[in-house]
Amino acid sequence: MKRLFPGITVFVAAIFIQSATFGQGLSGFNVKSIDSEKSVITQTEHFNGYTNHWQDNYTEWHRYGNMFKMGMPELEPTVLQSKVDIAEDMGIPGLLMQEGFISTLFSHSYKTVKYPSADELGKIIGEGNTLVITDPSSEAGKLLESKALHVFEWKNRIQSHQFDAIDYEEVKAFYLVNDNNFLFVISSSAKEQAEQLLALIENTRSLLDKYKLAKGWFGVSSMLKSVTCEAGHPLELIGKGLNEGVSWFIFDGYMDFMAKDEIANWVEEVDLPVVTDAGFSPVYGCENYDGLQVQNMATKDAWIKYAHERGGYAFRPVYDPSSDGLQYDGYIVHEGNKEQIDNEDVPFVNKTGYLSGNLTSSMVLFIEKEKPLSRESVWEAILNRQEVAVLEKANMLGPAEFRNALQLLYLDRYFLENYFGDRLNMEARLEGYDLVVTLKNYTSASISGKINVGVSSALKVGDNPGTIVLDRNEEKQIRIPLMPNKEAMGRTNPVAVKFSWDEKEKSTLTMLDLPPVASIHQLLYAHAPNVHFPVTVHNYTDKESFPVEIKVFEKENRKKAVYELTETCKIPTASFKDMAFDLKLEPGKYLVEVSALGCSYESQLGVGKAEGRPYVYEMDLNSDGINEYRMENDSVQITLLRTGARVIEYIVKSKNDNVLFKAWPEKTINHKRAFRERGYYPYGGFEDFLGQASMETHRIYDARIIREEGDYVRVEMETDYFGNRLKKIFTLYGNSPLLEVRFALTFKNPEANVLGPQPILEIGETHGTEDVFTVPEMDGNKEYRMRPEEYYGMAFNIREGWNAGYDTREDITFVGAFPVKQPLFLHMWMNHPRNGDAPHYYMEFQPWTPIIQKSTMHFSYYLWGSSGGLQNSLDALREKNLITTR
Repeated sequence: MKRLFPGITVFVAAIFIQSATFGQGLSGFNVKSIDSEKSVITQTEHFNGYTNHWQDNYTEWHRYGNMFKMGMPELEPTVLQSKVDIAEDMGIPGLLMQEGFISTLFSHSYKTVKYPSADELGKIIGEGNTLVITDPSSEAGKLLESKALHVFEWKNRIQSHQFDAIDYEEVKAFYLVNDNNFLFVISSSAKEQAEQLLALIENTRSLLDKYKLAKGWFGVSSMLKSVTCEAGHPLELIGKGLNEGVSWFIFDGYMDFMAKDEIANWVEEVDLPVVTDAGFSPVYGCENYDGLQVQNMATKDAWIKYAHERGGYAFRPVYDPSSDGLQYDGYIVHEGNKEQIDNEDVPFVNKTGYLSGNLTSSMVLFIEKEKPLSRESVWEAILNRQEVAVLEKANMLGPAEFRNALQLLYLDRYFLENYFGDRLNMEARLEGYDLVVTLKNYTSASISGKINVGVSSALKVGDNPGTIVLDRNEEKQIRIPLMPNKEAMGRTNPVAVKFSWDEKEKSTLTMLDLPPVASIHQLLYAHAPNVHFPVTVHNYTDKESFPVEIKVFEKENRKKAVYELTETCKIPTASFKDMAFDLKLEPGKYLVEVSALGCSYESQLGVGKAEGRPYVYEMDLNSDGINEYRMENDSVQITLLRTGARVIEYIVKSKNDNVLFKAWPEKTINHKRAFRERGYYPYGGFEDFLGQASMETHRIYDARIIREEGDYVRVEMETDYFGNRLKKIFTLYGNSPLLEVRFALTFKNPEANVLGPQPILEIGETHGTEDVFTVPEMDGNKEYRMRPEEYYGMAFNIREGWNAGYDTREDITFVGAFPVKQPLFLHMWMNHPRNGDAPHYYMEFQPWTPIIQKSTMHFSYYLWGSSGGLQNSLDALREKNLITTR
C-alpha cells in the first residue's frame, strides 16, 4: 500500500511521545492549598453606653484577605439584649423569664400561693400544679432559685446598661417539673414588680381568651406594575409571609393598587385562608382605586377626600405640621415616635416594605375570636387600636394593654413560635415545571405529615410523595411535577402548598408564571411582497413536534385566508424556540392569526408599497470612537446611538426640528454626584425604562446595518445583560416619516418585569404651554399641557394604541403608535427643572408593558413626525393599519 503523506505518521508519533513524557513528569505535582483553620477572621465589639441615647450594641467584625471587612450584629447577645429592652418597656426592667414559662403555665391548671415558708412549700409540692410568688432572700426563695441558676446564666454573657440602674431589681420567672407536677415560680424581692408581672400574666390570659392573634404585613411592596425593578412578586411575598405565620397582606408598592383584585383572585383561586388588600401611601382600604392618579394629587386634602369617598382611610406621619388640622385617620409608624404611638389614642399602621429591606417589620392584630379573619375585621382592629407594631429586633409599639401582652409572649418564645407555626420552615419554588418544596423541622421531636398542593384547573399535579417523616433538625426537599394545560398559558398560576401533621397545618405559596404559547408582534408593518414575521413558541405539552400555523386575513374580511403557512416546531417540554415566517403579501391591511398547541393569537399587520429610497450611514458625531447611525429620507433625519440603543434625533426636515428632547452629548449638571449612574440620566431621545435607573442607560450595544439601501433601511442593535438578551431593530420606510422600532426581549431576571418605551418630547424650539398632548382615553380624546410651575404625571387606560403631541405655534405633530392591548397602561410624565435627576422641561409618553419570560417577548413602537395638525398624521397611520383599537 502506498502512503501519500509519510511524514504525518512520524509527526503524530513525536507528539504522542512528547505528551506521554510531559504527563509522566507532571504526575508528581498536585494542587496544594495553604492550610488555614479559619479563612475568615472574626472579632467582637460591644458597646453598652450613651451616644445621643443609651444603647447596647453587640457587633461582629469579619475580615478576609485583610482587605474585606464588614460588621454585623452578633446574634446571640443581640437577641438577649432585646429581652432586656422589652422587660424595660413593660415596666419590669429586671424581668428574667425562662423560655416556655408562659406557654407551659397557660397549658395547665394551677393554684397561686404567695410567699410560702419552706415548710409550706414542702406541703404545696404534693398538692398539684402551683404558681409560687417568693422572695429570693427567704429560705423557700433561696431553695427555689438554686434550682434555676443555669436558666439565667445568659445574663452574665451581656453587659446591658440597664443592669447598673440604681433601682434595678430582678424578677425571675421559671418553672420546675417532677413527672406531671409543675411548680411555677416568680421570685423577686421587689413585691410590687412581682405583683405587676402577675397582673400582666392574667391580662395576657384574658386577652388570649377573647382575641386571636393575626400577624400581618401592612405596606408590603412589590413592583408588579412598575418599570422600577425590585425583587418580590406579590405571590412570592405572600409565600414568604405564610412561612412566618402572616395571615393578612396589604400591598402598597408603586402601582400595586392596580393589582388589588388580581391578588385577591389569585389567593381565592387556590383557597388560601389569607386576607389581601392594596393601597398607595397615604391612602389604604378603599373599595376601589378607580381614577387614582398618584402623580397628580395636588394637595393633602385631595388624598384624604379620595380615600374617604371610596370607603378608605388616610394616614400621616406623626410629626408633620402641614398635616395638623386635616382629617387623617391615623399615623404611619416611625421607630422614633414610640411615645406618640404608644400613648396617643390614634390608630396607626406599620409598613413592611420591600423584600430588599428583609421584611423585618410587621403588625399583630387582636381580633375577637367570634369574628372571622376578613378585610373588614382587619381594618376594624386597626381603627380600634387593637394592634401592635413590630419593628426589627422585636421592638414593639402600640397601646400597653396589647403591646405588653405580646411582649410577654415574645419573652416566652415557645408560645408565639407554636402559634404561628414557626418551628417548621417551609419554602416552595418552581424549577421549570417542577414544584420544589423544602421542609425543615426545628421542633424537638420527629414529625410525620403529608403535602397537599392547591392549584386551579389550569394545572395538573403529579404524583404526591405520600407521608413525609422529618427527624429533629432534618431538612428534606420534595419535587412534584406540575403539568399545565392551555388555560395556564399567558398567565400567572398560583400554587399553594399545605403540609399537615399532628392536627397542625402550615401553608406557603409560589407560582408558575407562563408565557403565551406563541409570542408575536401584536402590531407590525412591512413593505410588500416579503413580510418577515417572527414567532416564539413555548411548548407546554409532552409533544416534541407539532405544527405552527399562520393564516393571514384581510382586515375587513375574515371569511377566507389570503395566505397560509405551516411549519413544524421541534422543542422539548417547558422550553421555547424562536421561529421566523416569510409571508408573501400584497399591499393592504391584514390580521394575522398564529395557532399552535390549541391556542391562537392575533396580530394587526400593515403592508405598504415598496417605494422610496432612504439611506443609512455611520458617523462619529461626538468623536468618542463610538459611531452613531444616521437614517434619512425626504421626510426625516434619524440619528441612532449605540449607547442605550436609543433614537437621539428625529428631525422633521420640513421644519428642521428635532421633536425629541436631546441632552446628549453634554453630561448632566450633576454628573459627578455619588452613584450618579444609579439614578435616571437624561440623554434624551426615544429610549426605554428598564428599571430606574434603566439598565440600558449607559450600555453600549452591538450594532450593525442589516439593510443599507432599497425601499427601507434597517439597523439592528443587541446586547446581553447577564443572560437577559435585548434586541432592537430600527427601520425607516420609504420616503415617509415612519420609523419602526421592533423589540425582542429574552429575559430571565424576574425583577425586570415591565418595559417602558418612551419618546421624550420637546416639539418645536421649546417645550411650553403651546404644546398640546392628546391621549385617546376610554371616553374620548383628552388634551393635556405642561404646567410651568410643577411636574406631574398620569396613567391612562386607552381605547386606541397611540399618543400624540402638537406644537400649536410651530405646527409640528408627533404621534407614537403601539399595540393597544399589550401595555398595562399609558403613562404620561410632564417633567420640570425641579426634577433633580433631569432638570429640564420636556414630556414623556410611556406604554408600560409587561415583560413575559420563558419565551421571547416581541413589541413594536412606531414614530411619526410631520408638519401639520394631528388628524393628518393619525389618518396616515390608520391608512398603514398602525392604529389598534380595543
